[in-house]
Amino acid sequence: MSHRELEYHWHMDEKDFFEGLIQEKQAFLALAKSRQFKRGELVFHESQPGGHVYYLEKGVVLIFRSAPEGKEPIMSIRHPGEMFGLAEVLGRRERKCNAKAIIDSRVHQLGANDLEALLAKYYPMARRVIEILGGRLRCLSEQMENLMVLDVPTRLLKTLFYLCYPQLVSGHDWSKPVTVPLRLTQEQIAAFTGSCQQTISESLKQLQQEKWIAMDGRMITITKPLEAMKRLAL
Repeated sequence: MSHRELEYHWHMDEKDFFEGLIQEKQAFLALAKSRQFKRGELVFHESQPGGHVYYLEKGVVLIFRSAPEGKEPIMSIRHPGEMFGLAEVLGRRERKCNAKAIIDSRVHQLGANDLEALLAKYYPMARRVIEILGGRLRCLSEQMENLMVLDVPTRLLKTLFYLCYPQLVSGHDWSKPVTVPLRLTQEQIAAFTGSCQQTISESLKQLQQEKWIAMDGRMITITKPLEAMKRLAL
């Protein structure tokens, strides 16, 4: 499987939303408000009106749900260049998830009316929105399938691979180890994989024993990214 085929298979390598849309990006930034968020600060929260869309220029944003007993199921992680908050803003619906900066981040916030005006004016931008939303629906379907058919160690390895993916497609040598760029707690990893902290701890040890990963505190390295890709793409 080539890297290009892998990109299609994973549906998770969202390129910069404005790649190839220079005029559209200029128009968006001219109308948008730039905002800074400190680590741990909420960008928006559940039940809040979906009145804005967000373009992430710098940082990392966690999209998650609130659940009983303080648990926070993680839906996705947004990286620089990605647009988020799209689904609710187009329908003027309440937010179904929370968005939180997990490192210091900078976003460009645009109101619903301005977004709709841009989409009406620039068809390529409207088409990009449709492509993005369609891809995210496929990702959600894949996440549900993973919960049903994959064991926890495989889901964990897939999650770690996902977190490293932007590095891998940005010129990293696939034959060399790649380090997960985020230092997530075991509780956060458990929320991302639909598991519990104890099971994640055991799965991390198993992946270490099988030489798929190496750990140094909370720093996790995938030792064989190319072999991991082949295993997960089966």
